[in-house]
Formats: sequence, structure tokens, C-alpha cells
Amino acid sequence: MRKTDRALNRARRLTPALALTAALLAGGAVTAAPAFAAAGPLSLTVHTPAVVGFAGGPVEFTEHLGNPGDQGTSVVLDFEIESDLGTPPNALSLDYFSELTGGWLPVELTERPGADKVVNAGGTGKVVVPAGGTDVRLRLGVPMGRPHDGATNGGTGPSLTFRTGVKGWSQDSPVEPPLTDSHVVKVEGISNGVSGVPAEVVAGGEPVEFDAVLSNPTPSAYTNLGNVLFTDRLAKVEVRGADGKWTTVPGVTAPAEPVAGHYLDGRNSSAAPQSSTTRRVRVSYPADSPLGRTALNPCVFVNEGEEMPFRGTTMCSQGATTEVVAPAPKPSPTGTHKAGEPSTGPAGSDGSRPKPDGGAGGAQPAGDTTTAPAAPAPAASQPAVLSADNVPAAAARPVDANLASTGADSDRTGLIAGVGALLVGVGAGAFVLVRRRRTG
Repeated sequence: MRKTDRALNRARRLTPALALTAALLAGGAVTAAPAFAAAGPLSLTVHTPAVVGFAGGPVEFTEHLGNPGDQGTSVVLDFEIESDLGTPPNALSLDYFSELTGGWLPVELTERPGADKVVNAGGTGKVVVPAGGTDVRLRLGVPMGRPHDGATNGGTGPSLTFRTGVKGWSQDSPVEPPLTDSHVVKVEGISNGVSGVPAEVVAGGEPVEFDAVLSNPTPSAYTNLGNVLFTDRLAKVEVRGADGKWTTVPGVTAPAEPVAGHYLDGRNSSAAPQSSTTRRVRVSYPADSPLGRTALNPCVFVNEGEEMPFRGTTMCSQGATTEVVAPAPKPSPTGTHKAGEPSTGPAGSDGSRPKPDGGAGGAQPAGDTTTAPAAPAPAASQPAVLSADNVPAAAARPVDANLASTGADSDRTGLIAGVGALLVGVGAGAFVLVRRRRTG
């Protein structure tokens, strides 16, 4: 009898050891079955983000597993992310922080197309829930592709439905009572735009200035970003730096496209969560630019191909137009009187017009003429009077000894008087110095 008892005791001691050896040889893991009764009923509280950024980085949040008992247990979290039809591959991402490895691990998502929605499902590895409970850190994102390989078609819709379920670790069975949660998460995007664009710009003239604003209202960070302003190929685009200096932004063109894209922040730039950046931009057009309306269109590209500009996840905003106009014509001299031509001034006191041959009311012909700058127009009730203080510079120059003035006087006073009379006769639009050589 004693031999039988000793044999049974040895068998009891050997059975766990043999089971452990078999499990290790099979490459499996051995864990204790969760004692849910001793751990007490678990609870689940989910704090999903209200918004994630379309084509942006993941947003961290937590799920709290409560355990009011005095004994720990282990569970698995199962997830479902529901989005609109047309959601492309690699559009969604979900990670969890593993306390066992001390780092972030991806949740492998498997797509299950439905009748009117797309569902991506996956689960965590082992999550230990100690007495008192624990927080599980998660990250949800809508990357719309992989780095430098952004999706060019499709989308997720304006929101996602995020569901969580809890099940036991070893039995792979639901927790009793069942623990589930469902939240709606909005999907919003980054954008850029222009403001204060002038209505006109002169071809060959000074550049026009305006603001280009990059706005990221989401909690997602953006990398591999292209903040682009499209113009026609002739436009010159400059950006003002923090030091106040203007830097030319070269245009990048694509085959068979009549436009050029200007990366205002350079290629592969970034944008912080909930940020807004304003760039002062100016644009000019060469003198040979076609006249008419031209567009300034802003677009944001995420995860463009390394050698493929403007190919990635694309978000464009309402742009603006400006009118390319010709320069204003230069003002031509008016009211000039050339020698030998009838004067266009008013009639003399006797009603006669000045005659080119020096007749009644006429002026003597001159060998050459000099046109001076326009003088200010006098008031209608006051004739233009020249004095030592207001004589035009051209009239105040000394008279060359080889040139004669009009009239009997040959000194500077006579010349000034003649100019004064001419201004009274033809108005202040212009005046002419008449000179001729002495005959004696």
C-alpha cells in the first residue's frame, strides 16, 4: 500500500514537469489561467481622440482596464475600425505600447469589406491587468499609405467608428460580463491657402505681396510634407525669411503641365499638431507675360515619391486670381510749341492768332528749341508769374553769348519775361525757350 502511495505521489510531481517540457519543446508559452473570480469583474473605459489628421501621424490615447480585485489577470484587446468604402490599403494604423517589451508594437489589421463599410480588425498581445487596474496606451492614425508612398486615390470618410472588446488571454474567450466600447472619431486634414492677393500685377513691374497660410488644426503631426503654390511657368515667386530677406523659390514643373509648383517650405517639410504658419510671399511676372487673369493655387502633398513631385496624398484649397496688366504709358510732353508751327495758345487781345512768320501777334522763328519739365498749373483766376523765387531752372540758366533772346533785350531779364508771357499764353503745361543766333 505504501509503495502504491509513493508511486502516485511521484506521478503527481512528474506530470507538471512533463507538461512544461512538452510546451517548451513545442515553442509555446505557459501562463496561468486567469482567475477572474478572484480578480473581480473588470471594467473598460476608452478615451479615444476626438479627431485624427488625414494623412497625418498617429494620435495617442488610453484605454483603462479596471480591476477591483486583489489578484491580477491577463487579457487581450480586440479592435475594429470601420471606415467608408474606397478606403485604400495602408490607410489606417493602430499601435499599442507593450509593457512586456517596453516599446510600441503594431496591431496587425486585417481588412473585411462589408456591404457599405470597410472594417479593419486586429488585436493586441498579452496585456497584464494587475490588482487595481492599468492603462493601455494606444495610437490611432490615418497615414493614407507609407512614407514617400502616399495613396493617390480613395479616402476613409469624414469619421471612423472605433470598437474595443476584451477577452481572456489563455482561453481566448470573452470576459464575463462582456466588455465592449464604441466611439466615433472625426477625420480632418491639413490645408493651405492664400489671402490678400492684389487684384492686379504689372507685367515687368514690381512684385505683389500676399500671405500664404499653412493650417493644421488636428492633433496629428505631419512629416514628408509639401506646401506648394502653383503659378504659371513665367511667374517668379519669393518668400520672406525671418531675417526680412527675400529668397527666390524655384518652380518645379511636370511634363505637359503649363504650371509650376513652388515649395514654400522646401520639400519634405513638417507641421506640428494644432499649428498655423504664415509665410509672406511675393510674385512678379516678366514684361513679356501674356496679359489677363492668372491663378495662384495652393495644395498640400503628403508622402510624395522621392523622385515623383506632386504625387502623393493631395489636399488642395480654394486659390485666388490676379490680373496681369500692361505698364501704364509714360506721359508725353503736352503744349509744346515747335518753331515754324502755329501756336495752339489762345488768341491775342485783338482776337488774332500768333503767326509763324513773325506777323501780328507772332513770334520770331528760332533755330532750335529746348523743352523743359512741366511746371505746376496756376489757378484759373491767377496768371502764371515768374519771379526770382519761382523761375524754372531751365529759364534761369545764363544765356549763351552766341544766342540771342527774343525781343529788344538781350539779357536774362528779357528771357524770363518772355518765358512768363509764354506761360500766360499757353498755360503751365510746358514752356519753350526760344533761342536764335545774333545777326550782327
